[in-house]
Amino acid sequence: MDKLVVSIYETIDPRKETLHIKYDLNTYQWHFQYFAKPFEEAEFVRTYPGDKGIEKFDNFVEMIRW
Repeated sequence: MDKLVVSIYETIDPRKETLHIKYDLNTYQWHFQYFAKPFEEAEFVRTYPGDKGIEKFDNFVEMIRW
């Protein structure tokens, strides 16, 4: 499965203010990682059940004020 990288910038730097989203077809889980600053570990790492993906994405976008 591929990864979706979401950013507020037109040109995306994968390690700066980006949310990485993966869906695991084997476990039916969403994996979210948010990288705030380059060269640092992910600031936000969460795993959610398959039915909560859209809800948790909306919550994250609201929390980060995007």
